[in-house]
Parts: sequence; structure tokens; C-alpha cells
Amino acid sequence: MNSKMEILEEEIRTVIAKLPARIRAYVVLKDDHYTVVLNDQLSPIAKMRAYRHEVNHIMSGDFERTTSADLIEIRAHRIIE
Repeated sequence: MNSKMEILEEEIRTVIAKLPARIRAYVVLKDDHYTVVLNDQLSPIAKMRAYRHEVNHIMSGDFERTTSADLIEIRAHRIIE
């Protein structure tokens, strides 16, 4: 993973899956590839917002942080809102 553009173009996969309503989306990092999983119950606009939120986690380096996921989410929501 070299640059942000390379990450966006080559290393992010997206899937739509049946998830509990309370989970809009999440990201998994495996074998140097990110997979964004979106909730199939979301509207197209909500899917785009959830996707953008998850990509922000990737671009912000959240996978390298040692902070708890709860604190990462608080910080992410402050940046986006």
C-alpha cells in the first residue's frame, strides 16, 4: 500500500450483505486488502454515506491505531459532522 490513490483504486473491495439494522457498515483488513461491507437494508444514499465513512477510516490510518474502536468512532464522527 503506497499512496492513498492506490489504496482507493486497488485495495478496497465493497460487498453488500445482510446485517443487523444497527450496523450500517464496517471494514475488514485482510491480506493487504480492505473490504467495506455495507448493510443491504440501507437506501442508495445511506450506502454512499456509510461507504464514505468507512473509507475515511482507511484514509485516516485507523487500522494502525492502538486506540479503542469506540474512541476511533467518536473521532471519526467529529471529523465528518
